[in-house]
Amino acid sequence: MDKVNLQKGIERQVKNKWLASWITGIDLSVANTIKVIAFISLCLFIYNKSTQSQQENDESSLYLSSPKINDIYFLDFRLLSDSLRPKQKYRIAKVVDITGDIVTLLYGNMFYLRQQSLKDSIRYGQLRFKDYFETKRYDLPLVQLESMYDSKAIYMIKRPDQNMLYGNYINEPESELSTKVYIPGKRENLEGLSLLKSNYLENNLQQAFQRFSQSAQFGFAEGQVNLAQMYLNAQYLDKDLEQAMFWFKQAALQSSKAGVLKYVIVCRQVSYCQEGDFYQELSDAGVNIKVRALDFKLN
Repeated sequence: MDKVNLQKGIERQVKNKWLASWITGIDLSVANTIKVIAFISLCLFIYNKSTQSQQENDESSLYLSSPKINDIYFLDFRLLSDSLRPKQKYRIAKVVDITGDIVTLLYGNMFYLRQQSLKDSIRYGQLRFKDYFETKRYDLPLVQLESMYDSKAIYMIKRPDQNMLYGNYINEPESELSTKVYIPGKRENLEGLSLLKSNYLENNLQQAFQRFSQSAQFGFAEGQVNLAQMYLNAQYLDKDLEQAMFWFKQAALQSSKAGVLKYVIVCRQVSYCQEGDFYQELSDAGVNIKVRALDFKLN
């Protein structure tokens, strides 16, 4: 009887050891599997981040080479100014005008400590606040913007899609007011703008030029500005600064802000153009203008 019990006890111990060994094997197997899954997840995370970063860099380079109004520039302002406070690091700028090779920016009034805060400010609709952007305009040559991008002062550029970025508007949506009032040149100008985007048409630039010319001849200020832009950018025809300045001035004489600002930008690139004479002509024509820091006086 004792021998039988002894044998059963030995068998039980062997069985328990085998069972313990088997469970330990399972534990090790699960632990190893978890480690493998964690490693793969980490690799995928790093790969996705790297791919996303490369995509953002490619997009930024593309947007910089072909800027558009409302492009958003993400700035590391520590590389642009030596007089910042410790928490003043990052800033947003928005493209508000493009005249030839000159890109006009407005800087945001807000400084941020972290890069993520810039995205959050757009996501929460801060760019739509009335006083978010400074009123001072910075006219920067494209080559200077490229230098800022190379130095990482501009570390990312985003282009809104239908006025939206990161799920919110960057400009207050404009309400369309229906009106039956006929404005000479308005329809031709809208047709010209549409044709500029119609790249599927072989002669879209020619047709756009014709529509803008008609609009400008009718005296529609926006059409005059767009016609001047085509002369300035050498779209469809050779670059002609004199024609560009002529039509910018015609728009400016109608109190077109775009006409005034764009004329001055081109005037500063032409040796024979006198900015003071232009402002005097506008003043004589009764145009209400506000000019900062003039080094001359108007009569």
